[in-house]
Amino acid sequence: HQHINTSTHQHIMAENVDPQAAGPVSGPVCDSPRFHKRCSDLIKQIGKYQAEAGSPKPFGEEDGSWTVAVCRGGSGDGSVYNKSTILHLYLFGYELPDTLLLISSDRKVTVLTTKKKIEFLKSLQDKRPKDSDLEVSFLQKNKADGNASNFGQCLAEAHGDNLGHVDPKGREEGVFAEGWTSALKSAGKSLSDVTSPISLVMSVKDQSEHETMKKAAVLTNKIFKLSFIPKMESVIDEGRKVSHEAIADHVEEAIQDPSKVKLKVPPDDVESCFTPIIQSGGDYSLKVSAASSSSPLSFDVIIASVGARYQSYCASMTRTYMVDPPPVVTATYDLLVDVQNACMDVMRPGNPLSNVRRTAVQTLKEKGREDLAKLLPKNLGFAMGLDYRDSELLLNDKNPILFRANMVFCLHLGFQNVPLTADDLKGVSPKADISKLRNFSVAVADTYRIRAIDIDSGDNGPELFTKATKNGTEVVYEINTKEEDESSDSDGGSIDGSDSGSDAPKGSEADADGKRKSSRLAADKDAKADVVESAVQRAQRQMDLLRKKNEQRLREIARKNRGGEEEEEEEEAQELECYGKGEDMPASVLPNQVTCDMAKECVIVPISGTPVPFHISTIKSVVMPDPDRATYLRINFHSSGAAIGKDVPANMAKLIERHSPFATFIKELTFRSLTKANLEHSYRQINELRKRARQREQKEAEESNLVAQEKLRRSKEGKVPRLSDLTMRPALGKGRKTIGTLEAHENGLRFRSNKGDSVDIIYQNIKNALFQPCDNELMVLIHFNLKNPIMVGQKKHANVQFYTEVVEASEQVDTSRRSMYDPDEMDQEQRERQLRKRLNEAFKDFCKKVENTMNKAGSKKEFDIPYRDLGFHGTPNKEMCFIMPTLNCLVNLTESPPFLVDLSMVDHVHFERVNFTSKAFDIVIVNKDFSKQPWRVDMIPNTDKDNLQNWLTDMDIPYTEGPMALNWKQIMAEVVQDDRFYLDTEEDEVTPKPAGWGFLIMDDEEEGDGDEDDDEESDYSQESEESEEMSEEGSDSGFDDESESESDYVGDEDLEEEGMDWDEMEKEAMVSDKKRAREAAEQERKERGNAKKSKR
Repeated sequence: HQHINTSTHQHIMAENVDPQAAGPVSGPVCDSPRFHKRCSDLIKQIGKYQAEAGSPKPFGEEDGSWTVAVCRGGSGDGSVYNKSTILHLYLFGYELPDTLLLISSDRKVTVLTTKKKIEFLKSLQDKRPKDSDLEVSFLQKNKADGNASNFGQCLAEAHGDNLGHVDPKGREEGVFAEGWTSALKSAGKSLSDVTSPISLVMSVKDQSEHETMKKAAVLTNKIFKLSFIPKMESVIDEGRKVSHEAIADHVEEAIQDPSKVKLKVPPDDVESCFTPIIQSGGDYSLKVSAASSSSPLSFDVIIASVGARYQSYCASMTRTYMVDPPPVVTATYDLLVDVQNACMDVMRPGNPLSNVRRTAVQTLKEKGREDLAKLLPKNLGFAMGLDYRDSELLLNDKNPILFRANMVFCLHLGFQNVPLTADDLKGVSPKADISKLRNFSVAVADTYRIRAIDIDSGDNGPELFTKATKNGTEVVYEINTKEEDESSDSDGGSIDGSDSGSDAPKGSEADADGKRKSSRLAADKDAKADVVESAVQRAQRQMDLLRKKNEQRLREIARKNRGGEEEEEEEEAQELECYGKGEDMPASVLPNQVTCDMAKECVIVPISGTPVPFHISTIKSVVMPDPDRATYLRINFHSSGAAIGKDVPANMAKLIERHSPFATFIKELTFRSLTKANLEHSYRQINELRKRARQREQKEAEESNLVAQEKLRRSKEGKVPRLSDLTMRPALGKGRKTIGTLEAHENGLRFRSNKGDSVDIIYQNIKNALFQPCDNELMVLIHFNLKNPIMVGQKKHANVQFYTEVVEASEQVDTSRRSMYDPDEMDQEQRERQLRKRLNEAFKDFCKKVENTMNKAGSKKEFDIPYRDLGFHGTPNKEMCFIMPTLNCLVNLTESPPFLVDLSMVDHVHFERVNFTSKAFDIVIVNKDFSKQPWRVDMIPNTDKDNLQNWLTDMDIPYTEGPMALNWKQIMAEVVQDDRFYLDTEEDEVTPKPAGWGFLIMDDEEEGDGDEDDDEESDYSQESEESEEMSEEGSDSGFDDESESESDYVGDEDLEEEGMDWDEMEKEAMVSDKKRAREAAEQERKERGNAKKSKR
């Protein structure tokens, strides 16, 4: 969905705009497949609406034929939520002013509009999908007769005297709309409202609409977090008088300019759903039409509602903030959150919309607060999308329409004008503004998507889009307390009866101007805006995530078992055969000479005067010692009885295992010759032959699991999106760099190097596409993470990258000192900034074009951009680098090789070396495929731990932490063999054990208990200073502390080596002995099995 110039609601096809002016790719494009699908859905739903109505029909003919006429007036007419405007955006992607649209039951669509708009819509005819039977026709506006002939033709083709319409009240304005209204009256035609079936179709969102609404919700969250909350806190903290309107204007400015909340979003794509609503001071309204007043913000109960539109799709959110609240206010607010959770639970496919309000009333009755049911709004929410509030899909107690999967609703609950008595305010400071209230209101609202029913997961509740916290501890501010007032009165005052500190609340300070600075509010607003759930809440959330993850993995394993997934059969060893018979050997073979047959890949050696061939794969190595009087050549062979190394060919290893029980192996052969020419030649040939065989086997192994890719279809129409002078990683061929051009075609991308080599990347094979701007980076790049590896040069790769360097990684720096006002240096910096900006725009424009091309090809992908604000330093490979999360990955794309972790493949994250003495920690990221070793990132600064854990919690990824570094190779080997890893009992199904990765938490707790014991012993030793021994121990302890402070750099190693007493070491030794006994028994069992096979 494209949207341009959203500062008013904005049509994008005015009379003087040529949609083709910018070229076939960069200009506006009407998505033909989307139009045909959505229009067909509308026709189907309206036909169903007609059939269910019975007789007489709501509109059209009695035989069931009908026509819907939608007239859009002038470009500046009506509301941004006009149904005709919304329908245009839904079907065409743009608003088309002065346009008449006719949709008929016989699947004919007629559009009356200007010539240039017809050119824009021409693709609806030219690129009609094969499976669509819609007939689209166009009529060009004729100003000569005021479109009378066109209107007459449209009315002649319409079915019946009663036409369907989405704006029966006639709110469309302009000459064109008035002409259509006159034509209807002259022809005796009437209009009937068909908004209901159209709203029902538009309420069910597709994947692209969901993603757009998610972005609108993220924008709304950011506005709350980085604009409204800091503004509100600064006003409260400084005690200023600022009107509700001024705060609302401040928030709306942030929406219009997203850069103010650290979002790099084009301002043209963003606008407000409505003017932000800020209310306080006892004057509240929970209606959608409420407005911010001009009265100053009162520091009591503050209700804020904010809504943002991204590319015309809406999301909104309401939160209540309480300052110095009495218990009755917080209890009412907590009850409201409980009611919201209960209502959310019934928002499932198949339930009527009326169930939501009935559930709210029933929950209040069960809680014993039936009196609050009268204070609920009549409507507890509405469907939203292109339309902020769909009046046909309201959450009231009379709406029989059923929830459907992929609908999006705003659930808006509140209690308006709850009475507040003097008894309720007894514990409140008289200085608090809330002490003046006689009634208060609370409200919360969020945007949800209705999930489809999933029998396997069991989690069918709606998906929350707006995730700003509404936890009671996070929305309460305390700046005045009753105890503080009493203590200040008892302390007395100055001579004139005033107390210099009486205006400052408890835990706060008064500056020279007398303004109060509350310790409850953060002094650093940016830091406060980034504060998320507390550590206790995060830990609880992690426990829930760990439990859900265990259940999810158990269901996945059960599905695999039900599917009867067969294990891949191991290939059998193939016997080696150089020649079928002796006559096939080359005639040039001599009986006493070593010869190499390069074609048959064998070495022919003389044994007792008889030439015997040995396949090259049987040869382990060939050695030619320094000659003395004669020349020697020693050939070593692979044989049984020795460890089989990694360099042994796979087939040879299987043959050794097959024949080792009964066959005799040749270990080595040594040949001596008085002339060295032949042996030297054979030595070189054998090494060359081994090299060829090794390369061939490596290539076969590389290509063994390659998936055949679709053939690239080159674009033949229009201008092909292209980026030139790009460097590709990995490089093609043997060159250090591969520079070339990247092009976007119908079903994939093609990179052509300047030397003529090419690589194709098919859209369907792209798993993650990433775009990293050159802000604070040396290069701007595009990175593709592939589902199946492709061959680049001689190796297969699953990550392909294209980049342009902005600044050379290494530049020669002039040793002479230069002035900071040097004009040459300033010009160079200016040129570099302009280059960065130009490259960012070029790459971003290319990414948008590729997204459009991928969407047309049926592969709906969007380029992720790394979140630099959430990044941290770490060492994933050998060098320290800056790692950043994206929507779907954790990446460092600048260094080589790139580091990329797909979050969908992450099963668990474990934090290692987390302790008070270490300045850094490590993380281990466990892959869902246990056969693969986990990813590691080492040496992450401790300052990033909380932010990293908060991000993992937000991404629903469970984690654990511990003070020790673990042996993950051994852990993963045990996990792979454990069939009951995700179950919470042993094989006897009685003995409890930690499920999944819970054993890591258990280890943490045990170590934590040990630390507590040590602390208690230390306290006891400090308290008992009477005995001489204890005093000596105390002095030793002080000496130890001093030595530790002198050698901080060895703190990590010391902590890892110490801390085990005799009991723990004995316990560990017993576990080790048991493990060795199990391994010995397993080895003995395997040997008995091999012996039985050999006897057979």
